[in-house]
Amino acid sequence: MISEDDLVFEAVRTRVESGDHLDERCGPPGIDIAGGGAFTYAADGRLQRVYLRGTPEYTAAHVAGLFEPLPPLTPALCDAVEECEALLGRSLPSLLRRCYLELGDGGFGPANGLEPLRVMLRDYEEQQQSWPEAWQPMARALLPICHWGCGIASYVDLTDPSLRMWAIDPNPAPAGHHEVSLFPQHFGIAEWMRRWVEGTLHQPWLLQDQKTGRWRGATDAETGSALEAR
Repeated sequence: MISEDDLVFEAVRTRVESGDHLDERCGPPGIDIAGGGAFTYAADGRLQRVYLRGTPEYTAAHVAGLFEPLPPLTPALCDAVEECEALLGRSLPSLLRRCYLELGDGGFGPANGLEPLRVMLRDYEEQQQSWPEAWQPMARALLPICHWGCGIASYVDLTDPSLRMWAIDPNPAPAGHHEVSLFPQHFGIAEWMRRWVEGTLHQPWLLQDQKTGRWRGATDAETGSALEAR
């Protein structure tokens, strides 16, 4: 019987092999650069518009064939994965391990893509020292795998990767109460990656519950309503 991890892996593999494995894509230099938005510079100094998957602009650019396939990825070496696991003191989640060994050492996935193993380990080791006391019980259990920008990051729970991901969104947190920025999400690593492939994964978002006053992660419905209101 084919497992959920197998199905998700094959979907991710298809995305990677198509050369369309990042959520931020650059258009051709000098094309569609009027008006607002996000931009970067091409090697020749000309502006390139940056398109974000899920927006109408991205869809229109994709249909118009403005995106060149992304360069092929290089899988992580088995020795590098085993070294990572030795430092973690446990195995990587099987789906994540397979993605690194067979698809690429990061560089694909949500937002800016999964982190390379060396960067992931560096951030993991730093959080052991820098996380506030309230987070320390989780510091060794949570592996940072994806950064969204503005301090927002996604973490896989190494103690139970099938049950939940975690996230940090420091931006809405009240002054003096930074500890509320860390929160669990209601899906595990397989669904997290499946949602990315399907285009239904949203950036983690911290909000204050209007009824209870507690800070928590936004639900799918709340995120959808916020996007529709933009």
